[in-house]
Amino acid sequence: MFFNKKGQDDKPEVVMLDTEVYSCNSCNGWMRKDFASSDLKCPLCGDETTAEMRELPQIL
Repeated sequence: MFFNKKGQDDKPEVVMLDTEVYSCNSCNGWMRKDFASSDLKCPLCGDETTAEMRELPQIL
């Protein structure tokens, strides 16, 4: 059998950054600060959110 490992070396490295997000107080929902709505309500349940930091992959 022949296994090609060529594709494994071509994958770009994932860069993890500390990112500010808004996390829901009642459900498991969250959103990045850059994509948050103006009223800062949870997009899933409509409850209030709080700001926190998470380590997330960089968006290009």
